[in-house]
Formats: sequence, structure tokens, C-alpha cells
Amino acid sequence: MNEYQQALSDLVDELIRDGELEEGTHLTEAFRTVNRGAFVPAFALHDLTDQGVRYRLVDGSLPEQRDEWARHVYSNETLIIEINGEPVAQALPDGTGTGRWTSSSTMPSLMARHLRELDLEANPRVLEIGVGSGYNSAIMCEVLGDQHVTSIDISPQLVHDASRDLAAQGYQPTVAVHDGHQGYPDRAPYDRITSTTAFTHVPPRWIEQVAPGGMILVNIAGGTGGAVVKLRVEDGVAEGRFLPQWAGFMPARSHRPRERASVDDTGDQSWTGLDPKGMAESHRVEAFIAQLATVDANTVTTQTPDGVSLLFMEGADGAWAEVEMTAAGGEYRVDQGGPRRLWDQVEPAHQWWQEHGRPDWSAFGVTATPEGQTVWFESPEGPDHWALPVPEKSTP
Repeated sequence: MNEYQQALSDLVDELIRDGELEEGTHLTEAFRTVNRGAFVPAFALHDLTDQGVRYRLVDGSLPEQRDEWARHVYSNETLIIEINGEPVAQALPDGTGTGRWTSSSTMPSLMARHLRELDLEANPRVLEIGVGSGYNSAIMCEVLGDQHVTSIDISPQLVHDASRDLAAQGYQPTVAVHDGHQGYPDRAPYDRITSTTAFTHVPPRWIEQVAPGGMILVNIAGGTGGAVVKLRVEDGVAEGRFLPQWAGFMPARSHRPRERASVDDTGDQSWTGLDPKGMAESHRVEAFIAQLATVDANTVTTQTPDGVSLLFMEGADGAWAEVEMTAAGGEYRVDQGGPRRLWDQVEPAHQWWQEHGRPDWSAFGVTATPEGQTVWFESPEGPDHWALPVPEKSTP
């Protein structure tokens, strides 16, 4: 027995207590069988400092770090496994460093929740977008058998490492380097497509590759907010609702990233009574509504050189808005410019949301067809629709 088998069993018991797994199912037994530590030999912890995010390597192969490594690996945590496109052990050769987090081993409770949504008991053929560490693929192989699992990733290094670790544990799913926007036609059709990365829309190639009656489970999100939607595919149309429980994933990478325009514009000044703090947190329903209203805006919080906290929004067309986070006389200063006024799009959408009883995202759904993709409120036939930012042609 592995020396950490008890820690793994304790983690599974926690997921059962929290309602993420059910005792006695094939999925729960798979979580007890597959050793997460075999897929996450090292990870990085991160801290926010005055100089930005700083990472610290935790390597399970080092005796002095073994206990700390185990505490995190066998806990319900998301673990950073790649920085700047490199495995953490390579990205942090001195043990610490900076950079951009580019891949992670998903929190086990979120994995369990999404695998339950896939209804693996029906023995489906599954395409996973984003192999990551390979841990999720191993769980699916344990339930379905290797032949029913295909996993792709845009990162050759992640595919190499995950394939190696899967094989070392006795699993042989199909794992390939491929842009997730394109699905994986070589193994289509699939009964399920699930993604561990976020997309701004439902990639049209996925709809083509799902068998009639099949399912797509994906985080539809932009740089402001989003949620996970569960879609059924019939006659080339994918349709369904956002799940009640919020979840967010890292944005999907592409071989040809979308370019953003830059606009030299001093902008217009105004004042708003709408508190911008709700738009500053991607898990808030206010951020979800703001994303629908602005279509493609990215949102971050920042500070001016003299320490004023700002909400900053930027559209792909160069539209921008800055909203001060502290009120003056009950209102917040707004500066915005570019080809459209982003905050002027957010305010009426927020007012609409208030008038409709402040519904969460589960009151909304998506319809994706060859002609276009929309988010709707309450019913596809209802009057309230918002377009998703689908490229004219899928990324090759």
C-alpha cells in the first residue's frame, strides 16, 4: 500500500461528506484508487506581494519538503503545475520566482462535481479538453476504460508529462497535442466533451464532433465573469443551462491568440451610483451580467500611482473604462473611452438584473447553432438574449 493511501482515503471521505461524491459508486472508487500524488510530483504555492505574484516550489522528491507536499496534494486544493508554459520545477530552478500561472491540477471537489455531471455510468466516449496533470484522465480511465477516454492539450510538455505519468500508473488513454478550439476529429464522435479550461463561446467544432443526444460541459467566461454550462446536442444545435454552483477555469490557450486593439483616447468623465466591487470578482453574478453586457471585456483591479484603487475594463476593440472603487458623495468616478463606452453598457444591464429579481446564472442558458450563439434568460424563446463572441472562423 502507498504510504499516502490513508491521506487519499481521508480526502475521498471529505468529498463524500461535502456531497461531491456518493459512497459505493464507480466514480468514488476511482477517486480512492487513483493516486493524485503520482500526477503532481511538484507544484507551486503563490503569494501576492508588492511586486506582484511570487511563487515557491514544493517538490515531493525532496525529503525536507515531502510532508508539506503531501499535505497539499491530498487536500481539496487547486495546485499550480506550470508557470510560463514550463513545469514548475523547470520554471523555478532556484525554488522561487515570478511569472504567469499557465496550468494547474484542478481542485478534487470540482473534478468530482463535473465528472458526476457527465453521467459516466452510461459508459460514454469522452473528449477532455485540457489534459493538465493527467489526474482527471486517470479517474475517467478507471471508470470507463482507456478506450473511451481521449484527452488533448495545446502544451506539448503537458501532454508528454501526463502521458508518461498515466502510463506509469497503467493507463493508456489517447492523449494528443491539439488546440482545444478544434476538438479532436480523429476520435469523433464523442458522447461527452468536457473542458478544464474556459472558453468565450462553444467552439463550433465541438458541436460537429458530439454524437446526437451527447453532452458538452464547459466554462463559458470572458475576462470579467462567467459560469459552467451543460449543453445537450441534437440536430447540430447545443442548448442548455448554466449550473447553479459557480466554477471558473483558466482561459483556453490558442496557437493564434486573439489580438486586442489599442486606442489613444483621453476619454470622458462621469459619475455612477453603481458600486464597481461586484464586477471585480469573477465569481459574482454581477460580473456574469457585466460580461454579457460588454461581450468581450477583460476586467482587472489596479491602482493609480497615488494609490487610488480602480476597476479597469478593456474590450478587444480598444474600448476602456476606469471606475474608482471608493465613492465620493455616494457616487463613483468613471472615465471611459474608445469606440464604445463600456460602463454605459454595464449600467443598464445591471438595472435590468435588479428589475428581474437579481437572478443567478442558473436562470440563464445558451443556444449554440451554426448561425450564432446566444445566452438567454429563463427560456430560449424569451425576449432577453445576449450574443457570445464567436469568431467568424474557428482558430486553425
